[in-house]
Amino acid sequence: MGVSHPNLKRSSVPLLGALALLLLSAAAPGSVDQAPAPLPYPAGLSMPWRLLNIDSAEAARTRPALNASAKALAASWLTAPDLVTKSLTRTKPTHNNQRRTDQIQAGQPKAAVGVPSVTVEPSWCSIMNRHLFFVTVTDSKLNTVLGSAHTAIPRGDWAKLRTKEQMTNFLTSKLEDLATKAIAKATIKPKVATDAMHLGLTLGKEVTRIDEGSSWCLNQLLEEQLAPEHTVVRSLGHDHLGLLRDLLGQPAALKRPTRMLLLDWMHDGEATFKPEVPVKFTVTGALLESVYGKHVHDDYQGNILGRDGAAATVELTGPGYDSLVSLVKAEEKTLQLAEWPQVVKRDRAWVYLDRGRAWGLKMNDRLLAEVDGETVKGHVVHFYGPEAKLKSPRGFPVEEGAVLFIRLNQKLPRVGTTFRFDPRTFPTKYPP
Repeated sequence: MGVSHPNLKRSSVPLLGALALLLLSAAAPGSVDQAPAPLPYPAGLSMPWRLLNIDSAEAARTRPALNASAKALAASWLTAPDLVTKSLTRTKPTHNNQRRTDQIQAGQPKAAVGVPSVTVEPSWCSIMNRHLFFVTVTDSKLNTVLGSAHTAIPRGDWAKLRTKEQMTNFLTSKLEDLATKAIAKATIKPKVATDAMHLGLTLGKEVTRIDEGSSWCLNQLLEEQLAPEHTVVRSLGHDHLGLLRDLLGQPAALKRPTRMLLLDWMHDGEATFKPEVPVKFTVTGALLESVYGKHVHDDYQGNILGRDGAAATVELTGPGYDSLVSLVKAEEKTLQLAEWPQVVKRDRAWVYLDRGRAWGLKMNDRLLAEVDGETVKGHVVHFYGPEAKLKSPRGFPVEEGAVLFIRLNQKLPRVGTTFRFDPRTFPTKYPP
């Protein structure tokens, strides 16, 4: 039979629980282990090569040159680069993770880009009879594309580079030039977005013939062309950046797309087809909103031409490309940050707004509006998708919006009423 502690009520906690609480309360301050403080992101991160559907035998032949050129790339844009593993003093990486972090160089960028931490990654892929080598600059916290540049070389010319020295010299000279161009693009790219459109690209299917290259390569080329004027969330790179985020103890901040383009790249399937550039693609796809994963528009289809561009590059062009860019720009207009949520519909004490989570609203956000000299107050209690079949007063169909419960002056809101964030913070001083 247990003995009750005289200072504990019988109904408060079980005996074992009470004893545990007493032991914890008697422990010396600081005896309970606390998670170590987060470490800052290195100002510059230079990643190892990323290969997209490159033949394994070709990759093995080139591996020594790839490793040497990756180190040369880091030295070209970082001051005194060193292994990022040495800075991971918060949590020691596992053996497998250290094999990955030992391939990442960290240091101080020689040129300021305008964000606290930038990542530079080289990648290699193919489009038909062209090898493409990319250098992509991203925000280390968000993985959004700040700048990208590439060079193309015919497969036949690449095959003539047979020795390690020949391949290393070619890759090193190209990477240093591409890094300069990509960083220059990143420097001039506006760092403050005017809309909440974060575009992500993904594939419906991948090609299976090695001589046709990779559909991911086409997506990467499209990212490069869209990045200067749009916020593009890189489809690659999350593996390395997610690992470093966890080892540094940083909160999750990798940008999630608010809109996704799901694309299929198909070429002429006739027996006479030759895997050569220029090549015409029939591109089909769908623009999806990333909250509910529903279609935003009817399926997209267009003809996009892949052809040789200036200075040994490959470019995407044609009426299909123009219509795809127009589709992206039209969707950006539905997520303008300067335009506050407006009422689409009122149902008693609930009003439906034309902005939702993609725009930046969260559950319990407090909003207010001025109607006929009276203040209308409410807070977000729900979100809705395209199944509501509502249309914004601004003219576009609402694919995902928020429902506001009105606490004060429920009958005043009408279609077109604009709500803004309540500037009051809580808890407030009394009297308010």
